[in-house]
Amino acid sequence: MEYTGEKIKVIPWKESILDEIRERPGMYLGLKSLSALQFFLLGYELGKFRSEHRWPSEVPQHFCDWVAYRLHLRSNWNGFWHRAILSRVRDESLAFDRFYELRDEFARREAKVVATIREDKREYQVQRRDADGHRIDCTEELPRSLSIVVYTEDPGFFFEADGQENFFYRGWFLCALDAWDRPIMDRFNVQDENTWKRLIEENKRYKRNLSRTRARIRDKEKRDS
Repeated sequence: MEYTGEKIKVIPWKESILDEIRERPGMYLGLKSLSALQFFLLGYELGKFRSEHRWPSEVPQHFCDWVAYRLHLRSNWNGFWHRAILSRVRDESLAFDRFYELRDEFARREAKVVATIREDKREYQVQRRDADGHRIDCTEELPRSLSIVVYTEDPGFFFEADGQENFFYRGWFLCALDAWDRPIMDRFNVQDENTWKRLIEENKRYKRNLSRTRARIRDKEKRDS
């Protein structure tokens, strides 16, 4: 990376330290291991954070969401991509290889828009706290550019929106249509009928599994009481 005043030149993908580690893991990590790679990156990122320059992260934003998507997980493990990978690939050396495969796919991915937000369905109600700490009802709007996007045939989808519009969930992976905390199924104009039908079926399975999980929790609470 080159730093000049307020301008930053981002490190090209091929020039990342991760590409050097991929070729010579033993030299950088001591052994070929995903956990060793994660610990190395923690120290490496900390060193960059403490430097006088503003360096970008070696692992792209929302990469963990991509990992969850491709590994058919229900969540992104709260951002711990290495734990997500190891939940599917127990061998450290093979998990190291799987990380780089997922990283390659992330760099090459191409979006397919499944549905776009309806202009008349952008408003939604939320509760906020006022200056005195009281809860009040507020009306907010979803971005005009909001869309539901998939990249492969894996379960789940991503929220995408124009970078100029403020939206906390931009780039987030959701495992099902009802996995978000607000109803969304009637808010979109469908662009890809076949993929939308697939998401509907996935959502039915999600709701069935969620219902069974809640039933098991209730049964356990009754037994323990």
